[in-house]
Amino acid sequence: MAAQKVRLVLHEKGIDCTRIAVDLRNGDVMRPAYLALNPQGVVPTLVHDGEVIVESSIIVEYLDDLFTEPPLRPAGSLARARMRAWLRRIDDEVQRAIGNLSMAVYIRDAHLARPRDELLAHLARMPDRDRAQRQQDAIEYGTAAPQFASAIGALARMVDDVDAALGTGDWLTGDRFSLADVAVAPYATRMQMVGLDALWLGGRRPRLHAWWGRLVQRPSWQREVRDAYTPAARDTMAARGREAWPVVAGILGLPATSVNGD
Repeated sequence: MAAQKVRLVLHEKGIDCTRIAVDLRNGDVMRPAYLALNPQGVVPTLVHDGEVIVESSIIVEYLDDLFTEPPLRPAGSLARARMRAWLRRIDDEVQRAIGNLSMAVYIRDAHLARPRDELLAHLARMPDRDRAQRQQDAIEYGTAAPQFASAIGALARMVDDVDAALGTGDWLTGDRFSLADVAVAPYATRMQMVGLDALWLGGRRPRLHAWWGRLVQRPSWQREVRDAYTPAARDTMAARGREAWPVVAGILGLPATSVNGD
């Protein structure tokens, strides 16, 4: 999802580039050639004019500096501070929460199908040992993993705060689509795909619901986020989300039947 932020910016600005796909589940990011570029073994990595830039929030601001039209940072110091607060929040809290959710709800199936020694070797190669442990817990325990409830809580707080921020305009920092919306879009999409749009449908968060309606009309979102998932993957996420919803609903105190519907 972090890479989707960069792809959104590339599309919005009409920037041509060479894209190199890596398979996260098969450990492509832990191969020596990739680790030489990005020692943390995560995506995305940008190479421009021979220079390597990592961390999606840094990359998107770099691209906005380099390719100024259309501008994706709002005018004004306060609006830019708010934009950067969203970038920071996604990096510091939401990325981890959505990773825990995704692994526990549906990615774990692919890992459980692997021989256990192969799975453990994959986890052992991960440079970030905390991330490796969280993934192992989610694979082994699913929605009963110790980090799952806190992840759901973090995502619910994000929903509340996005809805509140939209009180000042159509987009998160006012009337213009910005890097704040870019930062949130892939994570809101993953939530929608596993049925957590129940947190904003049915009149629960009307401003976020309206924001979502505007977002999905943007060609950049359709091409770089929605179409990044095959129909089969979207169907699988929806099905696994329905299975997980009673646990999620119990954490949040919501009706156990409210999922994937308006």
